[in-house]
Amino acid sequence: MVPRKQTIAHWLRRWHLLQFADRLAFLRAAWQSRRENKRFLAEHPGFTPPPARLAYDAYNHVNWRRYCDVGAANARLIAEAVKEHVSGNDLQICEWGCGPARVIRHLQRIEGFGKIDLVGADYNEQTIDWCEKNIDFVRFVKNGLEPPLPLGSDCFDCVYAISVFTHLSERMHYAWIEELFRILKPSGILLFTTHGDLAAKRLLPAEKERYDSGNLVARDRIREGKKHFAAYHPPRFVVERLLKDRAVLKHCDDAASYQLEQDVWIARK
Repeated sequence: MVPRKQTIAHWLRRWHLLQFADRLAFLRAAWQSRRENKRFLAEHPGFTPPPARLAYDAYNHVNWRRYCDVGAANARLIAEAVKEHVSGNDLQICEWGCGPARVIRHLQRIEGFGKIDLVGADYNEQTIDWCEKNIDFVRFVKNGLEPPLPLGSDCFDCVYAISVFTHLSERMHYAWIEELFRILKPSGILLFTTHGDLAAKRLLPAEKERYDSGNLVARDRIREGKKHFAAYHPPRFVVERLLKDRAVLKHCDDAASYQLEQDVWIARK
């Protein structure tokens, strides 16, 4: 049975009221989190959170403890993948769709590696501006909704994207997968997450039928790239189309230990 919340969101999307409802939800979330956020910042005096509106736009909440904990858990996923699949002493890592630095701010050090060069890319100019002013050990670059990235070819040992393909159309999937492989070194790895079978439980009947047939499902009628533009990825779509002719190193459909409700994919260039 489809959750009631998904049915409501479906009609708000059709009536073009989703962004208005989102603004109201942001105000409610900011009010509800104010006391806990004050406690968290008192406990972590050196921690600088992003502006609340940027955080809500990216993560659908403004809870700083959650922002920190989820970011650290996601970073652990990246670190473990790098230690397993990348050799050498120095590392070049790029996060595509870095948002307000929830993950990349936790990757300054990875056990077993020496120098680590970090690059964060995002299409939100305000987000990049905040990151540049507050996270000084990462180089940040702005990209467009469409490729290319302002980065050279064969540069990175690891490129990762947490919940980015989940907000793009099918056409953009194919354009960006090629671009991400372009900036990877010949032996580099790409790690990204998708809305898989676990998330597919939220689909409406007609959407679920399309998903079960192996096709990407995109909930659009809103600006592409924003959090309410949602894409759902059958594993067949990822293997047979998105990563066709690529070496898939890992597919994890239960990443709860990394505080993710999405599938994790790792592929080598």
